[in-house]
Amino acid sequence: MPAVNHFGPGPQTFGTTDVVTWSSTNASNQNGSVFGYTGVYSFGTNGNWTGALGPMAGLDDSTDFFTTDTMTFSFATPVSAVGGFLNYLPGSFNPTTIAVWDSFGNLIESSDLSLLFTTSGADNTGSFYGFQEAGQTIKYFTLTDNYVGITNLTYASIPEPGSLILLGSGLLGAVGYGRRRLG
Repeated sequence: MPAVNHFGPGPQTFGTTDVVTWSSTNASNQNGSVFGYTGVYSFGTNGNWTGALGPMAGLDDSTDFFTTDTMTFSFATPVSAVGGFLNYLPGSFNPTTIAVWDSFGNLIESSDLSLLFTTSGADNTGSFYGFQEAGQTIKYFTLTDNYVGITNLTYASIPEPGSLILLGSGLLGAVGYGRRRLG
């Protein structure tokens, strides 16, 4: 993800061989979502990202029960695995979800981050989560609600053996953020 400090809904396209397009439903240009952001980003009791983790995308979303916003990473060519180092603002009525979708917009699987982790509240904390599928079926990776943020977006057509730890039916998880970025 390039360091562009973009505020608003996008779209923002990056990558040279594996083209990825980021967009957000939060259309406010002043307090809207951020892409390629390198400043301080707050997750309330889950701490702050200081910019030291590298460029990030964040969904400056209301924690209002009636408002739902989503940011989407769209892959020009479907991939078999996607994830990143994540954090979110806990305490909302709405779940903080990540999900993967196929080329037809069908949900492959999803997970509620608020059921998976909270942090100590220290700076630059979070967890790596994502999904791995048997084939190259992932066209879209979405992150929904509660100021969810991602850095070190990682995706692959054929995951490297041992590079990601598989949990459950396809949810990937590992503590830390030192994974090789492919995007």
